[in-house]
Amino acid sequence: MKLFSGIADLPGKIPTTGIALAVAGTLALAGCENRGTGDGRNTADNRPLTNAVVSSRVETPLPGEAGANPPPGAAAPAAPPTPAMSTDQAMPDIQLTPPPGIANRTRVALLIPLSGPRANLGQAVLDAAKLALFDVADGDFELRPYDTAATVEGAAAAAQIAVSDGVKLVIGPIFSDAVRGAAPVIRDAGLNMLAFSNDRNLAEPGIYLSGLFPESQIERVIAYAAGRGVRRLGLLAPRGPFGQRALDAARRAAAGAGIDLVRTEIFGPSTDDIVRAARTIGDYDVRRAALLAEKAALAGREDEVSKRALARLDILDTLGPVAFDALLVATSEGELVNMAAQLGNFDIDTKRVRLLGLASWAADGTGREPSLVGGWFASPPTANDTEFIRSYRAMYETEPHPLAANAYDLVALAAILGSQEGGAKFDDATLTSETGFAGISGLFRFLPDGLSERSLEVRELTTSGNKIIDPAQKSFDSLTN
Repeated sequence: MKLFSGIADLPGKIPTTGIALAVAGTLALAGCENRGTGDGRNTADNRPLTNAVVSSRVETPLPGEAGANPPPGAAAPAAPPTPAMSTDQAMPDIQLTPPPGIANRTRVALLIPLSGPRANLGQAVLDAAKLALFDVADGDFELRPYDTAATVEGAAAAAQIAVSDGVKLVIGPIFSDAVRGAAPVIRDAGLNMLAFSNDRNLAEPGIYLSGLFPESQIERVIAYAAGRGVRRLGLLAPRGPFGQRALDAARRAAAGAGIDLVRTEIFGPSTDDIVRAARTIGDYDVRRAALLAEKAALAGREDEVSKRALARLDILDTLGPVAFDALLVATSEGELVNMAAQLGNFDIDTKRVRLLGLASWAADGTGREPSLVGGWFASPPTANDTEFIRSYRAMYETEPHPLAANAYDLVALAAILGSQEGGAKFDDATLTSETGFAGISGLFRFLPDGLSERSLEVRELTTSGNKIIDPAQKSFDSLTN
């Protein structure tokens, strides 16, 4: 695969480097001597960074590599005559020396879909990776993209090519199937992988998952709610593996926070099933029957007290509260808005019942549904998002994908660890440092079993967006002590 080098090689505008100052200075292993300084360098000599996509200059390939041909129009150099050598003449001591700038380069693979139906996502991840190269990488760092096509077979083939190219670390793949295809190849080669997936079943030593797990979000928001007086919790979750994960996580989190999970409902994607779930979890039929019975009892009385009580009941739809004082709705986008509307239809007052949710609730427009306003959700810190989004817009004139910040952080981490004195440090001990790493998506660390942890903040939905109400912790010590 040909690689391209030099800042001038990247298309578009050069982004601002403020994000590097905010991120690269902290996105480093605690205790490492060489911390990233931003502005596209990690070392004092500030050599040109390496770019793995479109460019105007092609790096000179190693002898024997594909592409090591004479330039167009130039005659191939004539082979020198072979000198005669007697059978008893000793072979000369020959030492091959790579071209300048090649010998010390650290190659890192980026396994992403660049073809097929998921190619747009792969390109978005690659775009974010290029920003990290600009801001953090030095001239000895090479990021090589390999197309997985988002399939098991494509990822396995891409991983094999990456290994044969001599990469020292693998970033990606994105999807679970691709991770399954690439993992055995990477593991057999003795390399480590930083995958984007949040499928906990794929985690193992050396296959580290950087995805945002729903379990960590659920634990964070339930713990916060419990600290603010919530004692009885309900849960609405979609049918399927994700919903089961949400249910299991809610049970563990509620027990850990000392509160009761009193109601759970699983729903399908159809509107009818969403209606059924909302109606059932709020005991609507029971509360409606209680109201009608009370009104019937008062209707036959002529005293003024009964008449006033009946008048008050006339404005109600049900009688009595729901069984919970907070409701976790573990879904997003269209399903979330539809479910929130149905809660109001079945007399679940979200001004009295606090709605809890996931990071996906931060999507634009969520707060325009009145029933959701005031809801709490956990998400990675967004303090550095503004500068990152500004840089991304300046380069690509579009909005970054939600996965872009994670991609930036992983590439920046690889660039920093790849430039340590004494050589790149991509070993298990370094990657699983207890102190973790801090990037634009917040504090995170990889665990020896392949899972990861993140320090999350809690935000509240408003009519105009959302706001932070409980900041993320600044260190993992404060999370465990």
